[in-house]
Amino acid sequence: MRQAASPDADTAQEAVSELHGSIFHQGTVYPATVAAVPFLAELATAAPHGRADLVWMLGMLADPHHAYGDEVLDVRAAVAAQLPVLQTLLADGDQNVREAAAYTAAQAGTDAESLRKRWRTETAEPVRASLALALGLIDPAATGPELTDLVLGAAPPVRVAAAVALLRAGLPWPDGAVTAVVAAIDDGAIVEYCWAHGGEWSAELVVATSAPVARELLDQLLKADKPKTRELGLYAASERCDVSRSAPPQLVPLVAAAVNDPDPDVRQGAVSALSRAGAAAGRYADLLAGLAAGFPDVAGARGFTSEYQAVNALARLGDPRWIDPVCAAAAAGHRTPWSVRGARLEPAVLAAVRQRLADEPARADVLAFVLGTWRAPEAVPELLAALPHEGPEAAGALLAIGHDDPAAVPHLRARVTRTGDPAAALAVRRITGDARPLLDLLDTVLSGKGELPRGPQTFVDGLGETLYPLLPAAREQLTGAAARTHPQREVQILAARIVAAVDGVPPVLATVRAVLAGGWGPAASTAAGLIADLAPDHRDTLAALEPLLRGRLGDRLSRVSAARALARLGVPVTELTEPLVHGVADHAGLATILELRAVETIPGLVELTARDSRIHLGGGDDAMWNDELLVERIHTTIAALRAG
Repeated sequence: MRQAASPDADTAQEAVSELHGSIFHQGTVYPATVAAVPFLAELATAAPHGRADLVWMLGMLADPHHAYGDEVLDVRAAVAAQLPVLQTLLADGDQNVREAAAYTAAQAGTDAESLRKRWRTETAEPVRASLALALGLIDPAATGPELTDLVLGAAPPVRVAAAVALLRAGLPWPDGAVTAVVAAIDDGAIVEYCWAHGGEWSAELVVATSAPVARELLDQLLKADKPKTRELGLYAASERCDVSRSAPPQLVPLVAAAVNDPDPDVRQGAVSALSRAGAAAGRYADLLAGLAAGFPDVAGARGFTSEYQAVNALARLGDPRWIDPVCAAAAAGHRTPWSVRGARLEPAVLAAVRQRLADEPARADVLAFVLGTWRAPEAVPELLAALPHEGPEAAGALLAIGHDDPAAVPHLRARVTRTGDPAAALAVRRITGDARPLLDLLDTVLSGKGELPRGPQTFVDGLGETLYPLLPAAREQLTGAAARTHPQREVQILAARIVAAVDGVPPVLATVRAVLAGGWGPAASTAAGLIADLAPDHRDTLAALEPLLRGRLGDRLSRVSAARALARLGVPVTELTEPLVHGVADHAGLATILELRAVETIPGLVELTARDSRIHLGGGDDAMWNDELLVERIHTTIAALRAG
């Protein structure tokens, strides 16, 4: 903070950047943030350089769309305590400071009259834009009519700000607003990042408006003069489709038309948006196939080309026209299995892949990857024939399918050495009786010399006396206290699973309890999973853990495994319906519902499929595809529950 007051501009700028990274790291606030706020306010009034940046930072600290963490309420209170200083900055001689002060004063809870007083005399357009957003936040009812007028007739930055402010206040846009807003965007108007509600501010225009307005807005954005405006429209269309299941049929035709845009960047954006559009992209499969045909020519290029995105979309649609381009690219030396991640299993596609693999076994370098993700036992003959040509890939697919064959053993051993895959080590044991690769792998993990394998730890279950050599190292992990880091705690639960398989539950109970009580984190879920697996044979011993398990029902990472453990300890499923339904977005949610035969979840599952808002399984470009696949799985689960 002393350096932020430096007369040297570079030193001050670096110091403010360091403050962002230390007391406001990626949006998280801390106790130190609370203590720093008064000094940041002082610097904002007196520092020789960067005062506007400091004011923006203060506002973000109080903004629930930017600040997170256990201390967030205390931080907001600390910023609110600086309101007199912030109100003074509304009249600062530096235009940039005034613009930031309007935002920060609004986040601190200023009265509307302080903002209006500045509004009556302010002439700088960026400041007026910030004041319009601030007034819309603080006093939307009284400001609404003025914002409506501003949308139609103000300078471009103020026009866009007023449109956003109306949306956030839940007030309608006036007739003609769409044309006015698009013209302002085409003129270069933007909303300052701090005022955005996460992500791109422009997407909010399309996401928050009604469906008819969103379509009209997108139509005009995609017809705008500036290519950047058209690109912005494509991004906004994808964002609306990411959150609304009913949006793609309305918006995807507009997106597809932009594939013929005269600007190459717009064309690329259109293909990208189309490739993300889920089943609605199926209407344009011929267009995608035409683009995918050029994939072999660009397969070695950096980045996500239009051809790559077209191949990926065809694979997700279950259209077999991805096969030839991908195999041609592989034949040219470009092994790109990630281009068909999420490939949909359809009978015609499976038959085409098997035939291609039978005709050209060397293409197992890509096709085996897909067959492995499908776990398609029908393809075992083709994969066995491909072993002499592409052994590691074919062996990996056979492993995923669950087919053991002695010819795959050398490749499985290599896989254990290279990746530490316990499934490969188990397969070696099943085929040859040699447990050494598995024991070496587990010993490396227990001793802290190797990484814990990903996935469930249940691979050690049923090994019985095979685990005896590991007991000394496993027992050392059972300290009765949770380890310092989450990965170390997961190793503790692996050790507990090994010891419990041989010595029973009492020796592991204290450590499992400590990890379960250790707070948020994946290790708590792993601990609950172990309890669930042990519960049928040790219900009385584990019953004392029920309160801790109930405490995990509100934790996204462990709610499903905690509910499963409680059900297996005898808690009625009717008491666990909410966490089970909320946990459907978790990878094991539906499997657990089926295992527990939780028919009580059916109404909640039906609601998940009927609503317009999507279920988000994570970030990235796969939101629509993932949601559509999950809805299919939910319908299958509901049918199985009703049939059962």
